[in-house]
Amino acid sequence: MDLSGRLDALYERHLTHSEKIHWDYHDLLPWELGRTWRANPWTPQDGTLSPELILAVETALLTEVNLPWFTAGLTRGFAEAPPALKHFIRRWTAEEDQHSRTLEVFLLLTRNGDPVSRNRLRRDVLEIGWGLPAEDLLGIMVYTTIQELATRTFYQNLARVSQPQDPNLARVLHALARDETLHFAFYRDAVAAYLERDPNGLEAVCRVIPSFAMPGAGMPGFANRMHVVERCGGYGLDEYVRQVIRPLLEFWGVFEHQVSRAVEQDRLSLSHHVARLEQVADRSRRRSKSRG
Repeated sequence: MDLSGRLDALYERHLTHSEKIHWDYHDLLPWELGRTWRANPWTPQDGTLSPELILAVETALLTEVNLPWFTAGLTRGFAEAPPALKHFIRRWTAEEDQHSRTLEVFLLLTRNGDPVSRNRLRRDVLEIGWGLPAEDLLGIMVYTTIQELATRTFYQNLARVSQPQDPNLARVLHALARDETLHFAFYRDAVAAYLERDPNGLEAVCRVIPSFAMPGAGMPGFANRMHVVERCGGYGLDEYVRQVIRPLLEFWGVFEHQVSRAVEQDRLSLSHHVARLEQVADRSRRRSKSRG
């Protein structure tokens, strides 16, 4: 099967699986908890979640609101791409559209977090904007693979942490994680198809991973937010390396393909980068155990 045929098959697979897991946010949210804001002004005592968990969910929400910028970047980057990739962008946008809306309405219904300050921050994040950190087709797909898998992992881990505090939130996060799983799988396998055709495409993998940052990295206070998420939300550098980067390196056979001398040097640099990440993650994990 040629490359276009492989991509067509991946897109058809995605459509089949996405229909099986389809969900509507109006069925997922606890509407019975809602109260009018004018008659019942918000107070900090209204919240049902820990401050750390509220911050983690808000961070996810403020990352998801970058969807318009993300779609614009993908549309430009895939202008000359095979038809399956262009179709996938549209489908992906439609499926992602529910994510920020669902998280925001959940927080409003459960009165977790100051709605006024959150709405201002949401506006600021959208006004700041965001752009894809790669311009070439393969580089964009490598980035989106990492981003989707990181988001899936974050949602899954956060759902586990949130289950004791609010099963409704855990159910919402699991639904979002299922979407991200399919999105990640499409991009992961599309990248694999390109690498099978030309293993020297690994240059894009070696270039994108060392500079990777989530779309929400530009939001105000992002570093502090991620410290809280790492400490209380079940997702940090250790999870990023073990559950995101290492599985992708193995799946794509990054250190197994025969490549040019230049790409071999890129690959060596990537190996050193990942080893440094693992060292930092190991030190952080040991410090956390010591504090515990």
